[in-house]
Amino acid sequence: MNNKFRNTFLIYAIPVIRIIIGMAFFLSGLFKLIDLKGFQKIIETMGLLGGPLPLMASIIIPVLELILGIMLVLGIYMRITALHLNVLVVVFSWVTFYVLRSRPDMLCGCFGGFFDMTFSIYHFIVLFIIFILNLIIVIEPNDTWNLQKLFRDKIPASKKMLIVEILIYILIAAGIILIGLALYLNFWGSKGRVEENSQDENTSVAVQDSSKTEVSISEADQGQEDIKEESTPEESSQSEIIYITVDEAYEAYLSDEDFIFVDVRSQSEYDSGHIKGALFIPVSEIQDRAVELPKDKPIVLYCNGSSCNRSGTAASILATQGFEKIYDLTGKGIDEWISKGYPSE
Repeated sequence: MNNKFRNTFLIYAIPVIRIIIGMAFFLSGLFKLIDLKGFQKIIETMGLLGGPLPLMASIIIPVLELILGIMLVLGIYMRITALHLNVLVVVFSWVTFYVLRSRPDMLCGCFGGFFDMTFSIYHFIVLFIIFILNLIIVIEPNDTWNLQKLFRDKIPASKKMLIVEILIYILIAAGIILIGLALYLNFWGSKGRVEENSQDENTSVAVQDSSKTEVSISEADQGQEDIKEESTPEESSQSEIIYITVDEAYEAYLSDEDFIFVDVRSQSEYDSGHIKGALFIPVSEIQDRAVELPKDKPIVLYCNGSSCNRSGTAASILATQGFEKIYDLTGKGIDEWISKGYPSE
């Protein structure tokens, strides 16, 4: 009876477990690869890595998930693949524990920026289940539906090299297609934002004309400050970007300190709903209109949260211009702000 149950388990359960887990990791890696900038920003927001490491991690993690996911679905070196996936599961569990203690409202980035999933205790449950299922695959790796066994038992020796070559060509072609798709979608997304913001410029000519007068006045008033900044460029490069949750931003909004909120989205997004009293400066204009903002006051930049990279781009621009206190709103951004009933208009 035990042997019958074991054989049935090997025939049906193991392949199903293997394919489900493999597809989950494959899709997770694919979505991250398509939205590299969004995933990179989520890693930066966690505060675990500095320098070029967030960029490296945003590329290495989805590539590993893609490769290991494909290998598990096809049934290639299943024991080694399952062990490597469990290493990722342990890393993800540790990151979840860290974020839940420091930034509980943050997006997890499990599937890039395509799904607004925040970290929660349920992540531990899911990761634990995946860990156990991978251990089952490690213990019983020889199920009946896997490419490695089919290749070993069914394919004549004379044709094995030909099939290996075909598989290599297929993997190379798939890799080129995936990389091209990722580059296209990331470029298209940034290009679309620039085009959208350029259209907004045509609808806000009067606002810009009036701001020119203000700019000229502020330039005269800030002349001495600008000279000081130019003489000490090292201080500008040391400006720190602080990541702030929606709840923390609301506390800042109510505080006595004069926080300035800046919406860096498009005109249509701003008109559809924004933080009450927030200034509107699209990210495409932040470089030229930074003189409209006081450098000695805290600036909170926001867009659509951790899945949107526009506030991060704007924050980086202000950091290079010597602003002292720069805050980048994380979580789900303006959507979370409005959903919690905080002041908006």
